[in-house]
Amino acid sequence: MAPTVVALILGWWLVAASRAQQVPRPSLSLHPSQGVSLGDTVTLRCHLPQPAAWVELYQDGLLRSYKCMDKHQVMAEFSLVCAKLEDARKYWCQYRVLEPPGVSEKSVPIELVVVQDKALAVTTEAAKHEMP
Repeated sequence: MAPTVVALILGWWLVAASRAQQVPRPSLSLHPSQGVSLGDTVTLRCHLPQPAAWVELYQDGLLRSYKCMDKHQVMAEFSLVCAKLEDARKYWCQYRVLEPPGVSEKSVPIELVVVQDKALAVTTEAAKHEMP
């Protein structure tokens, strides 16, 4: 590629990057927040500090799902219907805005724990709250 073309592309990229918005971090919550057992439906809610064009949900670093957003929405819900043991992973979300273009930081990850027995799930959650 000719040096002039490379310089033009690099210059365009630097201008686009300088216009990119610093986008605040979302937060992710899990519902129910305790006692998730096999077969339960679990909802992950990505709470946005501002409206977004779309929201992405990641599972252990891989994109699991995304949602296009209405310009007034500040929360995206992702449901895991009939939780399986392999759904027990770390999840986080991030979002994208169009004007000016930008991508948020990743939310703080949350870990979904799925157990085979509902009584064990409640006991495990209660034990976490008793720990110092």
